[in-house]
Amino acid sequence: MSTLTEVYNNIPCRPGLTPDWGFSCLVNEAGLLFDTGAKGDVLLSNMQSLGTGPAGIRCLVLSHDHWDHTGGLQAILAANPSVEVFVHSGFARKTLGLIREYTIPGIVDEWTEIVSGIAVTGPLGTDIREQSLVVDVADGLLVVTGCAHPHISLIIDWISREGPVWGVIGGLHTVTGEDVNALAGVAYLSASHCTDKIRELQERYPETFQPGGLGKVHRV
Repeated sequence: MSTLTEVYNNIPCRPGLTPDWGFSCLVNEAGLLFDTGAKGDVLLSNMQSLGTGPAGIRCLVLSHDHWDHTGGLQAILAANPSVEVFVHSGFARKTLGLIREYTIPGIVDEWTEIVSGIAVTGPLGTDIREQSLVVDVADGLLVVTGCAHPHISLIIDWISREGPVWGVIGGLHTVTGEDVNALAGVAYLSASHCTDKIRELQERYPETFQPGGLGKVHRV
């Protein structure tokens, strides 16, 4: 079983935490942080309240180079410069330069296993290049998205070449009809952050939809 905790989100789920625009999710057992939210102090405060912190992070994966996903980067690296950081080739020189002040970034261009049972897709899409995290769980593959700018339908289609997509967690941004239909085969759906049609997804898929947000713990 894998445990994923949302440590940064603008949608509240658990009291005693600080919601703020952005997204970050921790894969607890792997010590892997996916994205860093917008503000380092908010991220560190939320992590502390959730009983974790930078010292336990071994890997950091960034989905795309937007402020609400990279804003806490410096705070994490300053607290734990031994963290391995994985980005893709679409990241700006400024962001790469910040990472290089602490460590050498791993630049991903294709499907890459980061740790046993956890991979990244590499950059997808043509406008805003973004990569998703993929966790191998008992019944298939769990996809964690930052914003799904390439569209979740494309992401699911691409990842399905590696195995059946069992679940989707994270921000889905602009959800089209094609995206809604692509989620029909998903057994676990937890859309949050920037998703523009959360209510519609919940109504369409009441049996598989799980509310997401800051402090949400996914045990899969």
